[in-house]
Amino acid sequence: MTAVAANPMPTRDQLPATWFPLKRHPVREALWNCNKRFVYVPAGRSSGKTEIAKRHHVRWLPVRLATDKSWVKRMYFFGAPTERQAKRIAWQHLLDLIPKRWVPDGGISISELRIETVFGSILYVVGMDKPERIEGDQWHGCTLDESCDLKPKTFERNVLPSLSQFNGWCWRIGVPKRQGPSAGEFRAGYEDATTGDDPDAAGFQWPSRDIVSRDTLEAARRRMDAKEYLQQFDAQFLDAGGGVFHAFSRTHNVRRCEYSPQCPIVVGMDFNVDPMAWTLGHRQDDALFWFDELWLRDTNTPDALKVLWGKYGDSHKGGWKFYGDATGRARKTSATTTDYLHILNHPGFKAAGRTVHFPDVNPAREDRFAACNAMFCNAADERRMFVDPCCEHLIEDLEARARPPGKREVEDKDDRGHITDAMGYAVHALFPVMYETDYRGGITITMGAD
Repeated sequence: MTAVAANPMPTRDQLPATWFPLKRHPVREALWNCNKRFVYVPAGRSSGKTEIAKRHHVRWLPVRLATDKSWVKRMYFFGAPTERQAKRIAWQHLLDLIPKRWVPDGGISISELRIETVFGSILYVVGMDKPERIEGDQWHGCTLDESCDLKPKTFERNVLPSLSQFNGWCWRIGVPKRQGPSAGEFRAGYEDATTGDDPDAAGFQWPSRDIVSRDTLEAARRRMDAKEYLQQFDAQFLDAGGGVFHAFSRTHNVRRCEYSPQCPIVVGMDFNVDPMAWTLGHRQDDALFWFDELWLRDTNTPDALKVLWGKYGDSHKGGWKFYGDATGRARKTSATTTDYLHILNHPGFKAAGRTVHFPDVNPAREDRFAACNAMFCNAADERRMFVDPCCEHLIEDLEARARPPGKREVEDKDDRGHITDAMGYAVHALFPVMYETDYRGGITITMGAD
């Protein structure tokens, strides 16, 4: 249990109406009224868990504990995996929630993401990419958002010792992801809390369907693979499994994919020198058809372009769309200039019409995998990406690329991973997985409501 308060904590009905543009929900109500020290909330995407956590923090700011001395500063923090993410998720929303009369002149520090109140309490917004940021102080309470993405053992090594002096509380919240540095810890903590193994803990879980609209969920089903949907929106803990491209099926996704001289060729590129692996396909509306591949040993970008042009260039009239990774901007496979400049300056592709697409930084690997799985088979059981039987290296990599048992990192050895990465750069650029919902609870709040 949390420490006893000397003055009563306001109930939901005693707080400003503008605090709660949130839909009433029995599990969220139970969460709001819970007084356990350690609370685990694996809930669906945009289901209101973060909004309740922010309000829970603000609710504590005027509360003085019976054991507090006059000189004690009651300190709280709202944490997320990175400082930028924490600021985006919580900073402005917390400023909007806290009544202006609670904050003295000079009580807000943007540089430190700190809010000090007239009650002698302080609330920080903290990035947990450097968990040592919260060390050296003793805290009365905290929230760890996106808990699966925190560094391993962050709670055990950094947070828990910092809550010991004041018997502080901690809410650990997030989507119950299969992968993530702390995904296993988050799941184990929730299971201990709900089975009664930890008497100081409680767990609360609810799906997005209780909150967001049916149209939003149906749109998500079409854009995500089945496992990703169950995790993100149904809030289900799933076993990670070893196959990276688990939605790919040789039976259902391998079929004849016709080359069309009139349709733009989508080229997915990996700039490794041995092998250099590229995938060639056509986009037709919301579908992708990989009709060929390039798999070249001990080569460079100019030579690979020469092979590609020799195979299709003279007769192809539909234009070209090149997609690759950010590392292609550096001198990785080229002796004198960048890989992308080779493409831009090639006279044949230049005359035929080409666009070159590359990101400033690579998308997260898991995001690329999720985008590919959603195309192979989404949660609505729709298949929108197919591979021609001639793409032997691509098919082999799709079936063989895996994670070792119990590990998050993909095990890529020798030739493994290059050609599916090439495919993935194009897929993620054209069909990224977006977790869009119509939920807006807590985003628009009256400024400084009294």
